[in-house]
Amino acid sequence: MGQAEEHELGKRAAVTREASSPIRLLHETVGKASQEFGLQRLTEPQRRALKPLLLGRNVLLVAPTGSGKTEAALLPVFSKMVEHRPRSGISTIYITPLRALNRDMVRRLEGWGRRLGIDIQVRHGDTPKAVRRKQSLKPPDLLITTPETLQAILPGSKMQRNLKTLHTVIIDEIHQIAENKRGAQLALGLERLRRIVGRDFQRIGLSATVGSPETAAHLLTGSSSLAKIVQVHVPKGFRYRVEWPVPTEEDYELAQTLYTSPEAAARITRMREMVDAHKSTLIFVNSRQIAEMLAVRFSVLDPSIGIHHGSLSREERQKIEDSFKRGETRAIICTSTLELGIDIGTVDIVLQYLSPRQVTPLIQRVGRSGHRLELVSRGHIISASTDDALESIAAVRRATEKKLEPLVVQENALDVLAHQVAGMVMDRGEIQEHDAYQLSTKAYPYRGLGFQDFHEVVDYLEQIGLLGRRRDKLTRTPNTRSYYFENLSMIPDERRYPVVDLTTDRIIGTVGDEFMLYRARVGLNFICRGLVWRIKQLSEDGRVYVLPVEDPTAALPGWDGEILPVPYELANEAGRIRGEIAELLRKNRSKKVISLLSKKHPAERYALRKIVEEIAEHLDRGAPVPSDRTVLVEGFDRYIIINSCLGESANNTLGRICDNLLSERGLIRFWWADGYRVLIELTCQASSIDFPLSLIHISEPTRQAEI
Repeated sequence: MGQAEEHELGKRAAVTREASSPIRLLHETVGKASQEFGLQRLTEPQRRALKPLLLGRNVLLVAPTGSGKTEAALLPVFSKMVEHRPRSGISTIYITPLRALNRDMVRRLEGWGRRLGIDIQVRHGDTPKAVRRKQSLKPPDLLITTPETLQAILPGSKMQRNLKTLHTVIIDEIHQIAENKRGAQLALGLERLRRIVGRDFQRIGLSATVGSPETAAHLLTGSSSLAKIVQVHVPKGFRYRVEWPVPTEEDYELAQTLYTSPEAAARITRMREMVDAHKSTLIFVNSRQIAEMLAVRFSVLDPSIGIHHGSLSREERQKIEDSFKRGETRAIICTSTLELGIDIGTVDIVLQYLSPRQVTPLIQRVGRSGHRLELVSRGHIISASTDDALESIAAVRRATEKKLEPLVVQENALDVLAHQVAGMVMDRGEIQEHDAYQLSTKAYPYRGLGFQDFHEVVDYLEQIGLLGRRRDKLTRTPNTRSYYFENLSMIPDERRYPVVDLTTDRIIGTVGDEFMLYRARVGLNFICRGLVWRIKQLSEDGRVYVLPVEDPTAALPGWDGEILPVPYELANEAGRIRGEIAELLRKNRSKKVISLLSKKHPAERYALRKIVEEIAEHLDRGAPVPSDRTVLVEGFDRYIIINSCLGESANNTLGRICDNLLSERGLIRFWWADGYRVLIELTCQASSIDFPLSLIHISEPTRQAEI
């Protein structure tokens, strides 16, 4: 063996010793168990998080999917549990955003529990009363739960005794909770939990994709000492591709069979080719309606493609997860329900049907493929229009540059505050108003809450009989308990009606209020679980009884609140790319621009050609190109179009302003907005009015203007 080879082997051995030595910091039993479970050496996130976690520090761990974040959090926790025997009460609470993640986590940790003698149990809304009672009498060492169920157990006197031994709270997928009212509720709940325990406890947050780690760390810790942010940029490979399938003669024939357009048939054909070329594929879509629409068409072509979304029954989702893991189902059409870390086995490739609309879910979804650090995560976006393709290219560029959407916490949500004040009273029967205020402001979303605002919330609760007052103490009333427990969830509420298959007497899914009120009737054919069903009976208890039929023109159920809004950052990036292309076209021919773009962006030439052709046509007409720096206003017939790459929130605001200004003059009939434009329908010709924004003038010859 030569000196060079000896030197290389020595370097490798040193690296191995350095990577594996931190395992020795764990309790001997946990270290041996780690090796038995195949954890021969720690990953970079596990290695970097180990010491601060063993020291009991609060930690926010941000690392890629598949890098072992769960083990990074739990190995130090297990080590401390094994070291401090015997145990009494709950030592650790593990919080996930979904019940499905709870069940999956229990399956993953059962072996560890048996090997280490640690009792691990789950608790959520479906947990039977007998199991809850048993947990109160004989609590587990580690309780896996959701934010809502944490709220449910806090007021219980027996559970409060069990929580006195708490040392650690782990919040998985913290980015999924942080931005909405669930985040505000959880932050207040953690402060209540701290008051119940009577001391600080360790707080651990886990995330693969969080745009503002500092904000997430503040939300996690509140009044406790700020978390150490361990952000690990592991060199995991991501490979993206933006496609725009072109219809062939076969697609025109297929379109007739599937009762769809040739363009849609081409997209379905391309996705089917990708499924056939791989063993396991996830096809992500942006809504349950799109999932059902795709699934019913794929069912004609390939029965081995399943569907998974939140309005299917738990049994149906579990069935498709297990089938995919066994290899019987080769692909799943899914929504965000499979975006998180549910164990469904190996995924070869991820397809995103239409733009993901945000960067964070794109990274999260594509990360489900190649779910190990040494594997490349591969994702193809199937686009359908120039806006869609351009937005997809912008999302890929920002994902490659690790530019995620910033985390925005909902601050001072008063409905959440009212519920939590009732919870504070429930915890001990009464609480001083000033103490309740101080407790509330320890939670990060309420750090700037004024006492007058808090006092008005309390007054309102007292006026409607949900709280009582005795001098300066807040007390319970007969209505406090029901108000608290009937409003545990901050997820927007929609009544769900079970859909029951008469052939099996099994619940296959649910439909919402809108469908039941306006569309459901005996004899109607509709789509659920990617199949067509005919309503045979609508029962008084709200059940929809169905039988399977064949009808390619069946209706899609409506479900509320799904499509992610296009944020300012992504819309602005798409505008920036449009501006770059316009600048290239001013100096080069279209073919050269397409060649230049194909070297810069991971998109097929047809998608780039369609984008370039649209911008070139725009330039040929002599009009400015809307971009990140230019807002273009066009007038045509009775319509005004404000082309602004500002995202949906800003454009909706702009639409409301225009609505207010034009309504005063009786000039508006309707308006609509997306991430790139505001469309206004007028009551007269656009050329006959002076648009009420002084910066804009619509000229008759071009009917266009630039701000």
